[in-house]
Amino acid sequence: MNGHAEADYGPRRAAYDLKKLRGKGLVRKIGTSRRYAAEPDGLRAMTALVVLREKVIKPLLAASQQSEESHAKPNHPTPVDQHYEHLRVGMRDLFTALGVAA
Repeated sequence: MNGHAEADYGPRRAAYDLKKLRGKGLVRKIGTSRRYAAEPDGLRAMTALVVLREKVIKPLLAASQQSEESHAKPNHPTPVDQHYEHLRVGMRDLFTALGVAA
């Protein structure tokens, strides 16, 4: 998921990730086995993070790369379209202030 080759993900990295997930209460160890189970609240949190990344953050980052002139606006914007536009403009301003995007 982080863009690295699957071969680079070894047992040491998996142990580190499991330790972090356990520390945040997202997963728990099952008895004395080497197996883990997701906590219900942890599963909701992990799902929310993936949805935010895929459906909100990635499109906003892609839109921030487009120039203002090339960004097409809908003829009849819905409230969701208006919220998205405010987010896009806000993200562009944030990236500019951080020096991340021109």
